[in-house]
Amino acid sequence: MSSRPSQQTAKRLLSTSARVHPSYLPYLHNVSRGPQTMKWVPPLVALVGVGYGVAAYREGQIEKHLAKTSAAEQAEAERRRKNMILADAYGDRGSLEELEHAMRVYEAQQGNE
Repeated sequence: MSSRPSQQTAKRLLSTSARVHPSYLPYLHNVSRGPQTMKWVPPLVALVGVGYGVAAYREGQIEKHLAKTSAAEQAEAERRRKNMILADAYGDRGSLEELEHAMRVYEAQQGNE
């Protein structure tokens, strides 16, 4: 009989059906699903706000770049127009006659000033 209780004790120590956990752990799993989905709303709103801010900033930068490019193109067109006026007035020096005509125009302008 003495051997029998030790076997029973050994079985009891190896197999148990009781769970060991802190007393508050079972209450954590009973949370309803409503508030869990609501916790994603503020980060989602923040993400949308940041995305809108980045898009608005980028659009502003593009408009500034286009304005600078447009101003540069206008300046280049004005420079070309002035060069064409000078080329018409003084000739493009493509032939001797045009060069002689340009010299006469230049000397006439120097005499007037």
